[in-house]
Formats: sequence, structure tokens, C-alpha cells
Amino acid sequence: GAVRLNDLPVADDRRTVTLQDLGPENVVKLSVGKKKHVLARPV
Repeated sequence: GAVRLNDLPVADDRRTVTLQDLGPENVVKLSVGKKKHVLARPV
């Protein structure tokens, strides 16, 4: 399935997640396909 970062498709498989990717609650949503989702929070 498609890889998404904050519900936006990721075209480059070497893309790095940065602080600019953080959402309003300081989390990043990573998704693969329709059923696999992870919310990640930096420490």
C-alpha cells in the first residue's frame, strides 16, 4: 500500500521526518495502506 506522512503521500522512500512535520499536538502520523497507522511523538 501507499506510504503516507500526515495523510500526504510520500514519494521518496529516503525522506526524513523533521520537526516541521509535527502536527498541532506535536505528533506525526505515519500510515501504510488503509489499516496500519502510527502516531509518533518526539522526545
